Amino acid sequence: MAKVSLQEEFLRLITTQQKLIHSLCSLYFSQSEDRKDMFQEIVLQLWKSFPSFKHQSKESTWIYRIALNTIFTKLRKDKARPKNEPYSDDVYQISEATSSLELTQATQELYGAIEQLSDLDKAIITLYLEEYSYDEIASILTLSRTNVSTRINRIKVKLERLLKTNGHEFR
Repeated sequence: MAKVSLQEEFLRLITTQQKLIHSLCSLYFSQSEDRKDMFQEIVLQLWKSFPSFKHQSKESTWIYRIALNTIFTKLRKDKARPKNEPYSDDVYQISEATSSLELTQATQELYGAIEQLSDLDKAIITLYLEEYSYDEIASILTLSRTNVSTRINRIKVKLERLLKTNGHEFR
């Protein structure tokens, strides 16, 4: 049996997990070019880190950790510099990877409400909706399990309030 090269293994990983990366890019960046740039930056950071990935956690858990750290670093840098972007009505757009999927009105409204959360709360609720355990979320975001549990409860209340404000019930 031929041994798979590091590059081939990495390409398989990116191919199978690209939807996850596109989803995170869409959650944090509203402009198409920003999403594309961030996708490339995340893939670069994953490639740099890949040789040291020991498979002690799930691949998706490792990707979330690298991707979110990369996104948060970019967001911190962007906050430090003044914005010169024109106003855009595209507050939330679905990534190219998921645009072909029909999203229900309720799902779109939920994503719109999630968009209004802080960066950390977006990451927590996204992982929660992806059915990661509290322990996995805590590990990815380097938080305590108790902190994750408390934040998820607060996020749910916040989302319920945001959705009710728009005339919709949160279930």
